Amino acid sequence: MMAFSLRNIVAFLALFHASIVVATLPSCQTCGSPVPSPPAPEPEAFPPEPEVPEPYPPELAPYPEPDRSPEPSEAPIDDDGVFDVTNYGAVADGRTECSSAFSAAWHAACDYPGNSTFYIPEGIFLVGPISFRGPCYNDRSPNVEIRGTLFALSSLSSFKSSYWISFKNLQGLTLIGGPEYGKLDGQGAVEAWKEPSCEKSARCKKLITVSSITIGDDCVSIGPGSKNVSVSNIRCGPGHGISLGKYKNEKDVVGINVRNCTINGTENGIRMKTWPGDRPSNAYNMTFEDIVMVNVSNPIIIDQEYCPSHKCKSNEPSMVKLKDIFIKNINGTYSTKSAVIFLCSSEAPCENVQLVNINLNYLVPNSPRQGRLNIKGFLNGLQVINSRF
Repeated sequence: MMAFSLRNIVAFLALFHASIVVATLPSCQTCGSPVPSPPAPEPEAFPPEPEVPEPYPPELAPYPEPDRSPEPSEAPIDDDGVFDVTNYGAVADGRTECSSAFSAAWHAACDYPGNSTFYIPEGIFLVGPISFRGPCYNDRSPNVEIRGTLFALSSLSSFKSSYWISFKNLQGLTLIGGPEYGKLDGQGAVEAWKEPSCEKSARCKKLITVSSITIGDDCVSIGPGSKNVSVSNIRCGPGHGISLGKYKNEKDVVGINVRNCTINGTENGIRMKTWPGDRPSNAYNMTFEDIVMVNVSNPIIIDQEYCPSHKCKSNEPSMVKLKDIFIKNINGTYSTKSAVIFLCSSEAPCENVQLVNINLNYLVPNSPRQGRLNIKGFLNGLQVINSRF
């Protein structure tokens, strides 16, 4: 009984620790000769101490690489959808022809799904005849901002049409410039298409060229099909002023806003013109305000008998309906017998015309005037408020 217990104790101690394995078994009392005790096993070497794990985590994981901006494309845009022509290859040195770069930037801006701006930065850009066409994405035109100066090609042989820069089939176009930037130079002095004559012009010596639109024709011409067009902060003159219409087979013109402009030494100031005998159409919701006239022949004129060179074949009245025309805060001087001329159609009468705060002074003293307000044809709903001319 004792031997059984000691063996169990030895086994238990051996499991508990290898260093406690010393025990002597009793001799066998029933055997013929004593059985020698088995030699005590040599003590085993101490096992290596188990490694104590380091506090979690044993090693800090490396921080993930930060997101890097993608490599810029050939034509990057910023968050506001600004399409800079220099990102499309335009060079502002005044010598490199940039029409292709301008066209590529325009198409990208036109196709952009959000609000976009076609942007011309500071510098001098040489541009041949170019047309910026719509319709654009969601039928909305990009804004056009001109900070630099555009030079036309000087050779007339480069022009297949009479236009240098045109905007077509667009809605909501806004053209942004300023008095000290955003210049368009047609280089007419190099190879002029029309030589000015001072022989019969009493105002020739007073012609002033400022940092604005200086041309022998319309400073701004708003053609058929124009909608939601804004013109602001320009200086116009000499030339024919700011004009709407003229073209045969007219399309409707809607939502024209012209404000904060100076018109200097022009034949006309604000002019709306239509051909006789053209097809029925409408021009309406047009506002002209905060405009200064300096020595303008016809400051405000509606001409629905427009016939250049008197070569019109039709004697039929114009069928273009002009209505909802608001002209206000117009100040300055004029040099003809009538400050305001309304030659309206007898078949499509002008309608709802308001003149508010018009203050125009006649430049030629002691001269008879035909009438400060000259009306011909049919006009319904004319209001003249707080005005003197």
